Amino acid sequence: MECPFTVEQLDHIVLPVRDLEKSLAFYRMLSGGKEARGGGRNTPVPFGPVTRILLQHDPDYVPPPKRNVDHMALLLSGASSIDEVLDYVRAHGVEPFDGPTDRGEGFVQFRVLDPDGNEIEIRVRLKEAAPTPIPSR
Repeated sequence: MECPFTVEQLDHIVLPVRDLEKSLAFYRMLSGGKEARGGGRNTPVPFGPVTRILLQHDPDYVPPPKRNVDHMALLLSGASSIDEVLDYVRAHGVEPFDGPTDRGEGFVQFRVLDPDGNEIEIRVRLKEAAPTPIPSR
């Protein structure tokens, strides 16, 4: 049977967080300072036109010893150099690890941890790099 639909994009990810203010500061920093909209049980942080990360506040949350998701990757564009992005992240109190690495795929990447220990891969497509198609799996 042929699939009757296509996935347009990732709509949202829900992350349980222990300290909502620390997590909001971290994800706002990565989203370019976009403000969260709404509220209630989940606090959304917009990433792009539709995709958002929903922060689910639970002060008693304890991250499990083994993660359910290995990591999440964000593709950033518009920076002139990887050092510009690294300086920005460090200025917000986040120390990158595992990189930066030029994978030869049109972007440079590194990884950071959010306040709850979730691993975030930051892929940076620099201004002079041509867009790289995302391979299908």
